[in-house]
Amino acid sequence: MPGRYSYTSPWSRGNDPWFRIGQVDVTTTVGLIILGITSVFMWAIEGTNHEVSRKLFLAPQKVLDGEIWRLITWPLVNEASFWTIFLFFILYMLGNQLESLMGRRTFLYLLLALTIIPALVVTLASLSNSDPIGLYGLRFVELGVLIAFAVQFPFARFWPGIPAWGIVSVIVGLQFLDALQMRSGLHALALLTVAITALIGMRSLGYATDLHWIPALPLVGKSRNQPRQKSARRLKTRKNHLRAVTDFRDRHTEKEIDRILDQVAETGIESLSKEQRKRLEQHSKELRKRRDT
Repeated sequence: MPGRYSYTSPWSRGNDPWFRIGQVDVTTTVGLIILGITSVFMWAIEGTNHEVSRKLFLAPQKVLDGEIWRLITWPLVNEASFWTIFLFFILYMLGNQLESLMGRRTFLYLLLALTIIPALVVTLASLSNSDPIGLYGLRFVELGVLIAFAVQFPFARFWPGIPAWGIVSVIVGLQFLDALQMRSGLHALALLTVAITALIGMRSLGYATDLHWIPALPLVGKSRNQPRQKSARRLKTRKNHLRAVTDFRDRHTEKEIDRILDQVAETGIESLSKEQRKRLEQHSKELRKRRDT
């Protein structure tokens, strides 16, 4: 039956995916999880030598030798284990909610910052530090997403009723204790950079507005709090034009949707064609967008 196996994230709230694979909406979060799962299979298939993974993880000396792709590929090395899959689950849950709030493009920028900035800092710090280090895995990015979620929703409740800020504080503390146990200053620096990037990134993008103690960097093109200034006359003309076009389109759409709903009432939803189902779903998304704005 058409549409039976389609999947749309319950947190999408009308946020358009980048593209679709079959009936699956590939958002920024879903795309990241797909890459993570692919990396787990690659880790398992390539054997004990891990020849592919060795080309992807962050090795500061290799980056300095010209292998700059490692600055962005290092999260795509993930061991095949239960905890890795659990990490993907948490990243999916929280990432979807942040993406719903921020939009696919802004959330992608945040993920790129959580990937590239710590890698650059660790690489530069390695110039004056002889400690060997190799960063890999999505757990660093997940930590950044956890912190970003906690600063935006500090009192969101996790099981068993613990607020987000409490859970994240414990997780971050344990990560730093692990770095201390390994006596790895660069590892601790990577964790610190991830935390700072998440905090300042959220504030700079216009979120976590109650946390005034976190500095916010002025970002070019930031749209949440600094919309582009336009002339009043040009803006008014455009609004009038858009209103006329929208009113005409809405009247046409309502008639079309009414016909589809009448058909459902008379012969059931099974009678709808694939195109009619798609049109009904699109109209539903548009209504959610209007309700959320």
